[in-house]
Amino acid sequence: MADLSSHNRTIVDQHNQQAQGYATLTQSLSQADRSAAMRARIGAGPDDDVLDVACGPGRLTLDLAPHVRSVTGLDLTPGMLEQARAALTASGCDNVTLVEGDALAMPFADGTFSVVISSAAFHHFEAPGRVLAEMVRVCRPGGRIVVSDVTPEPDKAAEYDRMELLRDPSHGHAQPVDELASLGAVLGLAEPEVHTSLTGPMSYAAVLETSFPKAQTREELLEMMREDAAGGGDRLGFKAELRGGEVLVTYPMSQVVWTQVS
Repeated sequence: MADLSSHNRTIVDQHNQQAQGYATLTQSLSQADRSAAMRARIGAGPDDDVLDVACGPGRLTLDLAPHVRSVTGLDLTPGMLEQARAALTASGCDNVTLVEGDALAMPFADGTFSVVISSAAFHHFEAPGRVLAEMVRVCRPGGRIVVSDVTPEPDKAAEYDRMELLRDPSHGHAQPVDELASLGAVLGLAEPEVHTSLTGPMSYAAVLETSFPKAQTREELLEMMREDAAGGGDRLGFKAELRGGEVLVTYPMSQVVWTQVS
């Protein structure tokens, strides 16, 4: 894709490398209960046309597909879409469309979708407010706009960002929940529903296997997280803990749900 910003070029470079490993990692996680809870929160049903923004390897896209009329997955990274296409073929779903495109300039007409969702991606966007504006634009009146992302505690967000940027150079900023929810007010959206929970614990070594850091080695990053776990103060914001010598991390995740009123 031509005319990518420097940050988006980094996203494409990193996520092309991460695609296969990330697809494997997300497939290994048991998410059935969380997926059902998300569908309930957004009211996704058989009359909905859904857009999954930054769909990655298509895990959420395919989770939603059996329960709605149609799902379109949009992603900037060819490698991620390749993984999504393989998963789509294996699923047998016939109501899914995958599109390569930029979340800052979505190739869809105003009001195309009744549900517009983005999961685990807003911390990568260099202009998350502009992405949300695009999500609002393509959502129908009465539809739902949903952002699900990691939301560190405000006093730990800076250290969380520092560690994630070392692990993944395409990381931007993980917004605490109030900061994420406030993005809608700038666009005139009503007060959202917010649901926060914890994802994990999961092996930090497994997370690092999907990563391609540049400034540190994976082992150096693992040791930094091991030291934080041993210290017991959660300085880095991952709730790191040691179990049998393994470093486990937990991610605070929030779903912010707005209703499109105009």
